[in-house]
Amino acid sequence: MPISQTDQLFRLVKSLSKSEKRNFTIYTTRIQNPESLKFIQLFEFMDKHKVINDRIILKGLNGIEKSQLSNLKRHLYKQIMTSLRMIHIQRNSSIQVREYYDYAKILYGKGLYLQSLKIVKKAQDLAKKNDYDIMLLTLIEFRKLIESRHITRTGAFANNELAELADVKSDQVSLMVKLSNLSLMIHGEYIKYGHVIDQQGAQKIETMFLNHLPEFEESNLGFMSKAYLYQSYVWLYYIQLDFIRCYDSALKWINVCKEFPMAQQRDPDLFLRGYHYVLTSAYNNGDLKNFNTYLKEIEAFRKDNYTKFNMNSKIMSFMYVHHGRLNKYFLSGDFSEGVRVLPKTIKRINRYKIKLDDHRILVFYFKIAWMYFGNNQPDLTIQFLNKITNQHIENLRADIQGYSRLLFLMAHYDLENYDIMDYIYRRVKKFYDNYQEKNHVQECVLIFFKTIINLPVSEHLQHFQKLQKKLSKLKEDPFEIRPFLYLDFTAWVEAKITNKPMSAIIKNNQLISSPI
Repeated sequence: MPISQTDQLFRLVKSLSKSEKRNFTIYTTRIQNPESLKFIQLFEFMDKHKVINDRIILKGLNGIEKSQLSNLKRHLYKQIMTSLRMIHIQRNSSIQVREYYDYAKILYGKGLYLQSLKIVKKAQDLAKKNDYDIMLLTLIEFRKLIESRHITRTGAFANNELAELADVKSDQVSLMVKLSNLSLMIHGEYIKYGHVIDQQGAQKIETMFLNHLPEFEESNLGFMSKAYLYQSYVWLYYIQLDFIRCYDSALKWINVCKEFPMAQQRDPDLFLRGYHYVLTSAYNNGDLKNFNTYLKEIEAFRKDNYTKFNMNSKIMSFMYVHHGRLNKYFLSGDFSEGVRVLPKTIKRINRYKIKLDDHRILVFYFKIAWMYFGNNQPDLTIQFLNKITNQHIENLRADIQGYSRLLFLMAHYDLENYDIMDYIYRRVKKFYDNYQEKNHVQECVLIFFKTIINLPVSEHLQHFQKLQKKLSKLKEDPFEIRPFLYLDFTAWVEAKITNKPMSAIIKNNQLISSPI
């Protein structure tokens, strides 16, 4: 595990909180040898710098030869991780279970098998309490080893009970692994192929899913098995564009976490991710009422537990909560309010940028661009779209890249840059021809722009009306719903026809679709 690469060590150092740095300093004072002074110097040097490489280190630290640096970095990495483990063992019960197991192995190796057995039982109780089935099975097997080789005075009845427990737990773990494999497989299908495009594709993915779904009684499933099961159904329905059933499965996901409160503390990321899919499905269904209900819940969970979150959970909670807040304004049409809160989101993006992958950042930029567009600020829309289209990373969200270019066309149209529309259209068309298979909605929008770019503005209205009819028909096709989730083409077209702001169109549609 110790790592010699400078950038990975530097990222680790920069990820440390003030308390973690303080703990590391206290920990290193216990080590008194010449070598320790060097890795402490390296730690302090990295902590003070914003950018670093081997040349800077060798130039800035006296007494360190180039041949020593790799070993020194490995040693520092190892000592930081040891220090972190000492802190997090109090916060993470799974680390504590493993520590008990390590102690038990050491004691057993020294011939102290009764002491070893006592600690194994303690670890077993903690693992059972936290539903760590795989670790629990490992501990049971170690207990069986001790009981089979030594006279522990637990009695034959206890041994039979232990053997039965091992059988039951083995079956539970086997089922859990099969369900986790199913979840991983179906999610992998989405990563490879995305959403289905027709009924044949929907049936194919469902058949694959059912062929890999193990037999089980849902009432006998443990917490993690249920979580994997509901995740699997979420991915399946998400791929099939069946957002109603996706929403129901995501609700089961978060409800099972609510039934097991300790899981919320042990694995808040699982809970947060479940909420994310509840919100995503409610958004895709246009269900503003339920969307607001669960957005408030995830915001409350984040607020109440933020100080307990590790950095990964803080980043995930930021992504899911801020995605939710932006989507709320898209659903309600409150673009002006959405623009007002954008600075907070942008500030957080910049704070976590080094720890966010490029895909997630692009999604945020796209949402920000759409928010400005909905608020009739096409100039700012273009600024954020340029952050997306100027990226040159292989396979970087071709879908976002494609819809960004359509929005780019729409923004320049709203700015009345008619003289350059032909040039922009040709660039967008080239992108679609080279990189992306167009769906029918995208084709309609591209044909629309190709038609109007050389026509007088006075003739545009009739073509907007024709586009509106085409889009209305396409929106009835369940396999064409995805483009409308990226860009509300229908609201933009209606705004042009009626000469009303998009926000008014969306708010009116919400009133029509909401139950009385």
